[in-house]
Amino acid sequence: MYIGFMMSSYKVLGYIKNESDFHTISQWESITKTILSFQKEGYDTRGGGFRCVRMLECSVEDFSAFKQIINDNFSYLYHDVERFDNVSMRNFFNFIEDFVNYRVWTLRRDFEAYFADVDDLRFAFFYTRDDIEPYVMIDEEFTSQVYGSNWNPKVVYHYATPTGAQNIIDAIEEGRQFDISCFTIADRPFFREQSNILIKLEGNVRAGFRSDIKSFAVNNGRRACNLYRLGYPDDTTNLCYELETCDANNLTSLWNEYITTPIRILNMERV
Repeated sequence: MYIGFMMSSYKVLGYIKNESDFHTISQWESITKTILSFQKEGYDTRGGGFRCVRMLECSVEDFSAFKQIINDNFSYLYHDVERFDNVSMRNFFNFIEDFVNYRVWTLRRDFEAYFADVDDLRFAFFYTRDDIEPYVMIDEEFTSQVYGSNWNPKVVYHYATPTGAQNIIDAIEEGRQFDISCFTIADRPFFREQSNILIKLEGNVRAGFRSDIKSFAVNNGRRACNLYRLGYPDDTTNLCYELETCDANNLTSLWNEYITTPIRILNMERV
């Protein structure tokens, strides 16, 4: 049964990330090597800000160039600093220091076991629960590596607000493709009371996970998932490498998650 909704503008819950903020690991390493070259000359972000420890040897031009490379590649995090009450600019500068000196150099080793070729994937870093954590874009390269195809149709479910449901209807009718978070099994009620429309739909699955995965929308229509949520209680992985058994053995007692491009709506009901 279809439910009628008033036409209205719809804003995606949360914030849409920019595709341009994502880079391959090799690109991040190249960016970081340039920052390290400035650090060797005395420029760093220790102490919660831009600084030069060799004041008599610092030049205005080099200091400006040092700031510029960081702002060119990490300035999107300033917006997150403004959003979160428990996050300060000191957190941002501490992240830059740790990322440049340590964290970027373990990315490949930390996550290569999950993917056929981690070097072809794109990564970015966003605030999650007051910390900056790594995300990977679930783009065509990601889906192809995991499933061998970018066409993986499946019947799934999605909770939405009335305006959110209308937005999905409009997007399908207008041929606008964007990915949403869906599920097939849920051992807990959905946590947003305002999302009281349960949509049953056929969609093209971009990635499947056995338990919920924190994800953000990207302005190219795809989503990015939190790499720290790839673990799972049975010491395998949260990521489903085939979709037939992704509905079974929910060891977290939450709900599974499918990042899905809607194809057609099969049913909607208020819950």
